[in-house]
Amino acid sequence: MEHDSPRAQKNCKLSPGLEFPIIFTEDNEIYKIKATFNGFSVKIDETEDNKKVVGMGYFGKGNFSRSYPIFNNNGRHSILRDRQYQIRQYWGQANQSKETDVFVVPDSDGEYEKYFNELEPKCVKDTSGLEEVVFLGLEEAFFLSHCVEVLEISHNSCVLNSEKLWSLFTDTDLYFPYNYAVYNYFRAKNWVVKPGIKFGGDFVLYKQGPMFYHASYVVVVDVLNNKLQRIQELCRRPLENTSLLCLNRLCQTAGKQLMVCQLKLDESNCIFYDNLRNVTIKEILFKRKTNHDC
Repeated sequence: MEHDSPRAQKNCKLSPGLEFPIIFTEDNEIYKIKATFNGFSVKIDETEDNKKVVGMGYFGKGNFSRSYPIFNNNGRHSILRDRQYQIRQYWGQANQSKETDVFVVPDSDGEYEKYFNELEPKCVKDTSGLEEVVFLGLEEAFFLSHCVEVLEISHNSCVLNSEKLWSLFTDTDLYFPYNYAVYNYFRAKNWVVKPGIKFGGDFVLYKQGPMFYHASYVVVVDVLNNKLQRIQELCRRPLENTSLLCLNRLCQTAGKQLMVCQLKLDESNCIFYDNLRNVTIKEILFKRKTNHDC
């Protein structure tokens, strides 16, 4: 099937960085980025490391930014919606942090024509002490720790090796092993892989990164046994005809292609990080035909 060309982002002023955050120290050793598992995701500990993780490979997601995190002004945005400012002040009541000037503009939930004419921004003091922080998904964190070997993850003050990480992440998310197999597969093909829940999938695939191109594919993970039968309890999303048609229509409306990624397991129906080569992965592309295409 013919693949559609990725759509470039408009007005992107960034230059593509390295594919992975691999940095050598003066002793010619790989610099280890420190991170902490919080029970749900993995938080990068140091601000400077946040920039490395995001700028080299586009891993992680900032807690304030919608796309590319902004690390200026001590990690805080300079322009806030009124509701954002009120929430930050509530969170920061117990903190004694230094004050920062921010611009607060009215909420725009109503979206009316005179909004910009009646904007009336005001400069106030933000004492919340909140900073831009980067969080990694479980698949991203394990990939950087085990495959790239640049991430050192701690939990309860203990540094975890690959075996303990795999066990901890599997206990946290039942679908982690199968999602990671797909994540590792596409990362090896130089795709930037991000969560796809916004489009009803498990992942979305970007060329170079979300700052340079729109996502090309929405990926849904489908797990099969060695008899090619679907293992329902290991699949996060339904793939009946109606669900597929609806999801495919959604993807096309968003300018993306739907891809079902089938994992064929062995008799044990288990995946471990050191036996990923035994897992067969098959890509199935969906495309809605119209009269114009015929």
